[in-house]
Amino acid sequence: MGLITDIFFGIANFFKWIFENTLEPIGVGMDWLLFIIGMVMMGWWLYKLVQFGNDNEKDYEGW
Repeated sequence: MGLITDIFFGIANFFKWIFENTLEPIGVGMDWLLFIIGMVMMGWWLYKLVQFGNDNEKDYEGW
């Protein structure tokens, strides 16, 4: 093979190595981070929903 072809294969192997060893772990970490942020937001939304209630629940005096 020629020099240019070897350079292209070298660049391709470099990008493949970067993807497998750098971008993939970053992506997995970001996936977990976004999952945790989503669960916190869902919990906060449910807490605010329970705290806010509706007009019927605010006027309720008990049994």
